[in-house]
This record gives sequence, C-alpha cells and structure tokens, in this order.
Amino acid sequence: MGGGAGKSLKTPQKVVGFGAWGSTLLTLFLLISAGGVWWWQQHSKDEEYDLSRIGNGRPVVVQVHDPTCVVCRQLQRTVASLEEEFRADLDFLIADLSRPEGQAFANQQQVGRITLVFFAQDGQRLGALDGLQEPEFLRKLFDELRPSN
Repeated sequence: MGGGAGKSLKTPQKVVGFGAWGSTLLTLFLLISAGGVWWWQQHSKDEEYDLSRIGNGRPVVVQVHDPTCVVCRQLQRTVASLEEEFRADLDFLIADLSRPEGQAFANQQQVGRITLVFFAQDGQRLGALDGLQEPEFLRKLFDELRPSN
C-alpha cells in the first residue's frame, strides 16, 4: 500500500473575491443590464402597437386583436410565423382591443376581432380579412402586398 511517495496532495488555492467595490460594481452592472433589456422589450413591443405607422411609405398588415380571445392568439401566432419572411417589405402592427387606440382603430375601420386589415404604402386601405387563416394563404396575400408586386 505504499507507492504514495511520488504523489503529492495539492493544497487548495485561495479564491480571491471581488471585495466590496467589485460586488457593488457587479450588482450595478446587473441592474443596468436588466433595465436595458426591460426597456428594449417595452420599446420594441410598443412599436407593433404604433398605428401611426400606417401610410409611412410601407405596406402594413394590422391584426385587430383581443388578447382574451383564443382564436385571436392563434391568428397572431400564424402571422408571427410569417413575419420574418416579409419583415423587409411589410410592417406588421396590432390594434389591441384592450387599448383605447386599438378600440378606436377597430371602430374606424368597422371591423371586429380576428381580423387582418391591409394598407398600401400611402395608407390607403386595401381590404380586410376575417377569421383564422392558413399560413400558405396568408403568405400569398403578404407576397401580393410587397411593393415590388
């Protein structure tokens, strides 16, 4: 059972901490980072509700959306699955019926929930589509909305 003469036990090295200043800086960094992420999420989320973007030189698809409606959320997921493909050419907006501006938009356009409203680059309404739609059908419609078409 000998044979241990060639082996040596390693002594643990001392772990150096941040100290009071390092901990404070790390906490401050984490708080600022979290705040930045929160602000970015709020800011980017608000853009999709900015209905004033209609008529600003890009075709627009507006979903009239009720967040309490299961079918509305299904339509939203379907549209979202196509957005990346068309984002370079189209703006995708939401008229949220739980917000006053969303309610006003729906009233002005005389549409209900589960509706997509299509606008040309100059803001002219091209039409509206009610109900849940298949992704391939929406892909064809979105493709027709592209400025090059």
